[in-house]
Amino acid sequence: MRREPKQERTGKKHIGRIIILLILVILGVTGGALIKLGYLNKVTTQYLMPINEANRLINYLGLPDYEYEDKWGSSFTVKDVKKLLKTANVSEDKLTISLDKRPGFVPVTRSQFESVYETLINELEIERLSKVNLYIFDVDKKAGMEANGVTYESVFTNNGEFFVEKDYGFSTDYIGKVVDLYVSNNEIILSMGESDGTTAINNAYFSKVSEENGSKCALAYVNAGMQKFELAEDAKDIPKESCICDIVISNSGVKSFVDHTGELVESKVLAYADGLVTVDGYENPFVLSQDFNVYKTSGEFKATRSAGTLIGYDSVKLLMKDNTIDAALLTEDIRSKNIRVIISKTDFAGYYHSEVAINSDTDYTISYGDVVEEHAAGEKVLFSNGSEQLKNGPAKIKSKVDGGRIAIQSIKRQSGEPTYRGELELSRNDEGVLIINELPVEEYLYGVVPSEMPITYETEALKAQAICARAYAYGKMNSDDFSEYGAHLDDSVATQVYNNVLEDERSTFAVDDTYGIVPCYRGDVIDAFFFSTSCGATSSNSVIWGGYQEPYLLDTMENELNDLADLSAESKFKDFIDGKFGVDYIEQEEPFFRWTVDFDKKSLGQAINDHLYERIEAMPEFILAKNSEGSFEKKAIGSIGELQDIKISKRADSGVIEEMIIKGSAETILVKGQTNARALLCPENVVITKQDGSTLTGWTTLPSAYYYIDTTNGYKICGGGFGHGVGLSQNGANDLAKMGYYATEIISHYYEGVELKDMYRLMGE
Repeated sequence: MRREPKQERTGKKHIGRIIILLILVILGVTGGALIKLGYLNKVTTQYLMPINEANRLINYLGLPDYEYEDKWGSSFTVKDVKKLLKTANVSEDKLTISLDKRPGFVPVTRSQFESVYETLINELEIERLSKVNLYIFDVDKKAGMEANGVTYESVFTNNGEFFVEKDYGFSTDYIGKVVDLYVSNNEIILSMGESDGTTAINNAYFSKVSEENGSKCALAYVNAGMQKFELAEDAKDIPKESCICDIVISNSGVKSFVDHTGELVESKVLAYADGLVTVDGYENPFVLSQDFNVYKTSGEFKATRSAGTLIGYDSVKLLMKDNTIDAALLTEDIRSKNIRVIISKTDFAGYYHSEVAINSDTDYTISYGDVVEEHAAGEKVLFSNGSEQLKNGPAKIKSKVDGGRIAIQSIKRQSGEPTYRGELELSRNDEGVLIINELPVEEYLYGVVPSEMPITYETEALKAQAICARAYAYGKMNSDDFSEYGAHLDDSVATQVYNNVLEDERSTFAVDDTYGIVPCYRGDVIDAFFFSTSCGATSSNSVIWGGYQEPYLLDTMENELNDLADLSAESKFKDFIDGKFGVDYIEQEEPFFRWTVDFDKKSLGQAINDHLYERIEAMPEFILAKNSEGSFEKKAIGSIGELQDIKISKRADSGVIEEMIIKGSAETILVKGQTNARALLCPENVVITKQDGSTLTGWTTLPSAYYYIDTTNGYKICGGGFGHGVGLSQNGANDLAKMGYYATEIISHYYEGVELKDMYRLMGE
């Protein structure tokens, strides 16, 4: 055998080493570039199963003896899978993948781990984890919900809203797809990818089929919004007309429709509260299904999920199964023009009456069940929660003569014994008897305007009040605020006062002369807030109540020019209240334009301590206590100790107090909001002096939160205005009317950029 010379062999080894070195350099450079570009990390996290994510999922299996290894950035391996199976006491034979002849250090892919995980769920029979296939409408990665230190994002599906850990990274590629998922309650645990099966989008409203780019799509409303669903080539049972239906869909498109038109039942909704719907003619209430939707087809189409919007319609079509309501269809040409008002007890002290005494100035009827009782004018009837007429549902009381009035003799109002237009509906529960007055909106306003504004005010001011009150009523008719009682609103200051003062021809004329008129901004009826008297400035709604800032409710100076306000600086606001800043304010001659309240240090401290606990109970987020670190936090305290100092720490541009700091010997508190700024410094034991020299006593709240505190000699509160300061000032409206302004001009003055429209046309008439 011929041997190479030693020198030649050495040279070849040297060349081989150089080649290996070059290969390593190339691999190193390439690897470094890939790492820098994030490619390897992307492969690791998207293709291989990261160990930290595997640990998250394993945690849901509830294996107390499993020992976690938290190697951040590492992948789950074959060895880890075998350890997991051993701890769970599940044989490898149960797996749909094979681990034979695979070294323990080899990473497993995501799909391999998901297969293992699915096997474990099935073998361990973990009921809290279930496999579902859901259609994904949207993924909100900015939802930011937090629980136990974990941030979640929202996933909107055909079965409601689900949550998934933000770190899991639920793919937006699933939007518009049917996806197989493992879930625990409403949390997504694991995505298994696009599904091969079908799922149903229940109680949608099919509109029509359209053709776009050569493919056919079904247009349907789901969860109050329009959606497009591509039709599968073999789609069947496509509706010929609009209808409430279920849409059966797969990833190849819509497979079929289930039309529910023939199942709809026509009736009237009497009340809605806590998911329970009371339907006329049915003894027991119904619950709402998770897929409940309401569709209004008359006039402008509307889709909503609010059952409260059904109240007030004479007739609705309901999709009911057993004791559940799945959907509702409103097909009337117009929404009912009737409004339903809760009638409070004397002094507006609650809604449930222990006894109700009814009379009438005309013959009248009492209807309950199949019974109709006839009663003569002047005949008194008593009701309690034990009355026979109320045992099987509400009783309805109505005059037999148009224009007749039903009197409630068991309550008193400012004008004495109140009488009511329309129909009274009485129902009972353990708390007593509830009274609902149902009547046309315009007749309801006959009782609101004189109760909310003195009838001696100028006609144009009364007309402006009628327009605002109508807009307020419209808003309540489209809300759920009182739906638990089967009403739209009540008759107290909690909404707007109704029938506290007798109707008057002057206020009735104001209502009639503005029939149907409401102020609108960009086509929508506005929130027409109003209050008594301004201090010379009005506030934006977001400053007073938070939430979305309406563009028509701004911080303004109350002069004819309606300039924007700039009173946030303490010195400037003080000059404003003291009459050293600005002139020609619309209400400068009104008694409440300026007012003062004098406290000594002890009495003010006592007032604060007397009302501190109740204010914290009412608004715990708005009265905070200073901690040892100097920041403020929620804390239940009953006293600040001895009052030491009060400082207004934040004002809005209108000058209204947003925050104040009250320092005591025991606690220092941060007080937020105009409500607390008025109620905490309670003046019930001192005198309020108006600028005309007249005085008031016994008030439980300051007239407004537009004030500063002079501590030169005790604590003198110097303020202006009466009320929250948002929207129309009633005294300002009257002063403008005296200056020759029309009601329409008054509305435009207080609500920037609005236009007036007919409410009943908006309702579809």
